[in-house]
Amino acid sequence: TAGRNRLPLVIYVHGGSFCTESAFGRTYHRYATSLAASAGALVVSVEYRLAPEFPIPAAYDDAWAALQWAASSSDPWLASYADWGRTFLAGDSAGGNIVYHTAVRASHEVNDDMMDIEGLIMVHPYFWGAKRLPSELAWADESEGASATAVFPPYGVDRLWPFVTAGQAGNDDPRIDPPASEVSSLACRRVLIAVAGKDTLRDRGLDLAARIRDHDAPWPWMTPGRREVTVVESEGEDHGFHLYCPLRATSKRLMGSIVEFINQQPSSSPANPIR
Repeated sequence: TAGRNRLPLVIYVHGGSFCTESAFGRTYHRYATSLAASAGALVVSVEYRLAPEFPIPAAYDDAWAALQWAASSSDPWLASYADWGRTFLAGDSAGGNIVYHTAVRASHEVNDDMMDIEGLIMVHPYFWGAKRLPSELAWADESEGASATAVFPPYGVDRLWPFVTAGQAGNDDPRIDPPASEVSSLACRRVLIAVAGKDTLRDRGLDLAARIRDHDAPWPWMTPGRREVTVVESEGEDHGFHLYCPLRATSKRLMGSIVEFINQQPSSSPANPIR
């Protein structure tokens, strides 16, 4: 209504191993509406093309198109109510990987204007690599029965990226194991990464958080030159638990952390809002 403050804008990208799920499905529609209500935000839930019919990078291109569409102000609801200075990219699992790459792309000049993202939210993001981290070696020990009970056992994760890239890339692909130069190029001021204690991908998320925190931001308008990185760990939970058990105490705490992150007042005005 007239006189009300504008609302944060969240571009949300669903998970599903790049090859399943939908923004229109019950799970993600329910989550998007819950996030909008809890955070008092406008949420754009992105429907992207799925592998194997549309291999990577189709999903990346679709997420980028969604961000550009939102920034165009062509939608009257967004034009009237979105606070462009509080734009967030958010996603879980594969969606976490997709929004990371969308943020990297937004960090570079587009038509002579850099698209400024206030915050990046990655929940149980999918990152991997050709070389096992110590925790992944432990998970891979099937003699202990650990990997048999994981949502994503390591041998299953190993097969995913070659499948969704139509055999064009392996697990040494920088798109799932980002190089330091790319990590340091992120222009968003704040990053939230959520991990789950029993998730095979847990340490990849923690490693990315540490690397984002440790690399100085190259942008002069970022003071004191480093991003604010928030890590939320849900002990005793596995990958994607919050989507299927939203009333669980750990799910509510995770939602609360995300809402707090979105509604935190920015420390300074954005250099160049996405509009």
